[in-house]
Amino acid sequence: MAKPDTKYIKAIDVLRAEILGGKYSSAHPFPSIMGVSRRFAVSRPTAVKVFDRLKAEGLVCTRAGAGTFLTNGARSRLVGLMIPGISYSSEFFQPIVASLLKAAHAADYTVLMEGVWSPDSAGNGREAVEVAARFIKRKVAGVIFQPLEYSENASAINARTLAAFTRAGIPVVLLDGDIVTAPARSRYDLVSIDNVGAGERLAAHLMDCGARTIYFLLRANWVHNVRNRALGVRNAVLANGLRWRPSNVVLADPLDVEEIRRVMARRPRPDAFVCENDVLAARLLKTLTALGHRVPQDVRLAGFDDVQIARLSSPALTTIRQPCDLIARTAFDRLLSRIARPQQEPLHLVPAAELVVRESTVAATGARGPQNGNAKTRIVK
Repeated sequence: MAKPDTKYIKAIDVLRAEILGGKYSSAHPFPSIMGVSRRFAVSRPTAVKVFDRLKAEGLVCTRAGAGTFLTNGARSRLVGLMIPGISYSSEFFQPIVASLLKAAHAADYTVLMEGVWSPDSAGNGREAVEVAARFIKRKVAGVIFQPLEYSENASAINARTLAAFTRAGIPVVLLDGDIVTAPARSRYDLVSIDNVGAGERLAAHLMDCGARTIYFLLRANWVHNVRNRALGVRNAVLANGLRWRPSNVVLADPLDVEEIRRVMARRPRPDAFVCENDVLAARLLKTLTALGHRVPQDVRLAGFDDVQIARLSSPALTTIRQPCDLIARTAFDRLLSRIARPQQEPLHLVPAAELVVRESTVAATGARGPQNGNAKTRIVK
């Protein structure tokens, strides 16, 4: 076994400590490759490896013809996590936060976490601007941002918030959803499952189980990832030669018995629902049961996220399981990469999600759709 290069390790350790200790500035610029080679008595190729390691850790970046510079991550070991207030208590988001904190701790970063809590759109806008201003004042190295949801002017708030970070030179990685509707992409990195593909898989499973009239249920002021889920359901239905109309997307409160009664009275009658998430699916299950419709014998039902209510419902809900730990680690790693190399092209990183088939779609015949537990991340430029 080859012995570790002690000079290489010492050079990295010393330079890292000096960077984090604030030694380098415009008055004391970071040394060149040749300067590192001479100082630590290492070859030029070894000095290049030292620089590559410091780049990988997000501490320095190089600009052709200009030299080596400290990144935001070198000046600050703080990163911001900005999320809608609704996500703080969400069962889906809690494991993501836990994994982000763990990843940050391992990389010697501290996470500043803030949410936007106001119940009205104007308040959301003010709070978002204030949170962004606090992050900028604290000189965070970067921000992981889950776009605001279910607010009448959420798009404008998200755009204004992101513009503030851009002006301050703070890189941002979006979490869970973009700020524009697919197939368009914003100029920010995004980490989310393939919501279109997930909708297609759920719909394909429902059709395998015998469904022919599938509806998609969502709330008002939907967010882009929800719209993409509905788009995926539509794609699969049309690809199978079945009818799809705009009215197959239902904007309703699933606990509104009279509204759901009217939907179920349509002809042809819905024989399956995909809901934007498991919470809505569980509420719709309650209403359908109250109206005398059996799940899955009369109508099949599926959701997204695989939160606890999906497992505890009776019957248990078929759903798309989000790989929360992988989403968190992917988002944090991408933020470090963005801090180190700010000029990179934005990427959409797509952790693989799993179709979890349960009793809400599987009748006595035992029809089952494809499942995928392969936890890998696909990259879309």
